[in-house]
Amino acid sequence: MKLYYAPGACSLSPHIVLLEAGAKFDLAKFEFPSKDASDGKNLLAVNPKRAVPTLQLDNGDVLTEGAVIVQYIADQAGNTMLAPAAGTKERLKVQEWLNYIASELHKGFSPLFNPATPDAYKTIVKANLAKQFSYLDKTLADKYYLTGKNFTVRMPICSRS
Repeated sequence: MKLYYAPGACSLSPHIVLLEAGAKFDLAKFEFPSKDASDGKNLLAVNPKRAVPTLQLDNGDVLTEGAVIVQYIADQAGNTMLAPAAGTKERLKVQEWLNYIASELHKGFSPLFNPATPDAYKTIVKANLAKQFSYLDKTLADKYYLTGKNFTVRMPICSRS
């Protein structure tokens, strides 16, 4: 497997899960804004969505979207501590959090890193993100992890993709 990543981007989570799963993998670093990778490929050639993380499997197939990639890695490792078994209530809660973080937090940061975003709109974006983080603070008030007492696949807050 090869993980295409960029420092400070959402590819941190799959990188952590690959390490936690004990998987054998290579890394290819993308440079922004050129989007050229350390293995000589351009991001568009690897992932037409032009985003990281991108996981290229040994058979050449490509997986995109962090939530999908981290679950795939955990499932391939057979590690139900990283991702509970498919179809269980516990797995659904992990998927719920992965989707929430991807849709409400990750995408919420995008306008802050776009130089064309007006400052007035950035103020609104920051206020919306503060509400999301307040919800997370309340959720984590009595536990170590979003899904309970065990470390599971999750996506860290990232700066860009």
